[in-house]
Amino acid sequence: MPISFAFDGDDVMWTQQFVSPAVYLDTFAIRAISESDELSMRFAQGIRGRNGTWLLAALSMGEFARFADPRHVDRAEWLLAQVVPYIYLCLSEPVAARAATGETTTAARPLPPADHRNMDFFSRRWAQAQSFQETFRGMFQIVHENRDKMVETLDEVASTLVASLGIYRQREPYRRKAKAARLDDGRTRQQIISGELLRELILDTNAPITNNEALDLMHAVDAVDCCDLVLLDKAWERRAKALHKRIAETNTDMPIAQCFSMRNGGIEEFLAALERWPVSSPLPTHLA
Repeated sequence: MPISFAFDGDDVMWTQQFVSPAVYLDTFAIRAISESDELSMRFAQGIRGRNGTWLLAALSMGEFARFADPRHVDRAEWLLAQVVPYIYLCLSEPVAARAATGETTTAARPLPPADHRNMDFFSRRWAQAQSFQETFRGMFQIVHENRDKMVETLDEVASTLVASLGIYRQREPYRRKAKAARLDDGRTRQQIISGELLRELILDTNAPITNNEALDLMHAVDAVDCCDLVLLDKAWERRAKALHKRIAETNTDMPIAQCFSMRNGGIEEFLAALERWPVSSPLPTHLA
């Protein structure tokens, strides 16, 4: 079971497992799936029936602060209740902080950074409720109740990343290096993935980089790096598929997520891929 709690004297110990099929939904994908009872049940059954994992990043929940209508929060809460405890709480970190460290062997997928602060919080709630549904009830509601502060924080993070990218891509040596970069040049997986996903935005200095683009990048890097199936914005789906193509062309041993978007029936394709995942196959497991 991906999340477990256990008493150790007066303390509560928590464990998260990251088990395939590991999936990721960006904020608008959570909203799109949660607003449909049919899609919600297929998503929940697909994960629970295969003992998989929903990688749920603090960023995904945090962006619900932008939705003023509380019905979106209610639907997300209902979806979450169908899936817990088959979730993995992940801390979304600035791309540069993650990219500079990590595995340089491209074949080895990393473990997502665990959200220790929230897991400690929910372990205390579990000690009182000893029910997964009650323990995680209100995760999205907490964001909604603090949405002004949350939006301010998101904008600060995004603006910092946009400014940094804007400075670097104006440097001709940086663009030249990005254009010539190889997949076997000793960079970490995160550096390769973030560099490839950003490739077109770095090389085209006139392409706008918005706050939304910056946050989408944060969604995409960990999802593509760690998961099996991901549902992202169409621009990031295209960029992830370009990376898949480059990996194939260079015959590099570098497993990354299969990416879908909400365009052209992408949600149906994503759910079908999840439902095709073999139940009885050996499942790789990592602990946090």
